[in-house]
Amino acid sequence: MPNRRRVAPPVLLTATALLASGCFLGPSDPVDTTVVGARAEGQTIVVKIPLCPSDELRRVEVTDWDKAEDTNPPIVWWASGPRTAAAKRGVVRLWSAEGFERHAARPAVVPRTLDVAYLDPSGEGRDYVFSPRTVAAAKRKPGQFWTEDGPRSAAQIDARLDCHGST
Repeated sequence: MPNRRRVAPPVLLTATALLASGCFLGPSDPVDTTVVGARAEGQTIVVKIPLCPSDELRRVEVTDWDKAEDTNPPIVWWASGPRTAAAKRGVVRLWSAEGFERHAARPAVVPRTLDVAYLDPSGEGRDYVFSPRTVAAAKRKPGQFWTEDGPRSAAQIDARLDCHGST
C-alpha cells in the first residue's frame, strides 16, 4: 500500500535512518495532498514528482522498500543536478542518465516495491512508495501517470500542491 511521509533535511540520510529504525514521519500538514505519479515505458518507470512552479528538483533516490527495516536500506538508483526542463520540473526516467548531470547505473535487479525520495531547492523532501507491477498494470491514457487516486496528467499532479501563491 502506498505510503507518503514528509521528511526534513538532511532528508535522505534521515529518512534512511528512520526507516531502518522502524520510525515513520507523518505529514506536518493536516492534509497531505502530495501524489507522485508513475508510468511504465518499456523496462523503465517514469515518475512525476509534484513541484510548485517556482520549484526545481535537486536530487532523487530510489531505495528497496522491502528492505526498509535493514540498517542501511540499499539505494538502488539516484540522480542529481537536473539539466533538462523535464527533469527540473520533476519528470524523472528511473534507471536512466536522461536529464541529470550525475546518476547511478541501472540496477541489476529492480525491487518489487520502490521508495522514491526527492529534494527540492528549499530543502523540502518527501518520499513515495509504489510497486512497479501496479504501475505497469495501470490503465491510463497517453501522457498520464498512474497515481493512487487514478490517472493524472503532470499538471494535475502539480496542481494538488499548496504552492502559496506561486505562479
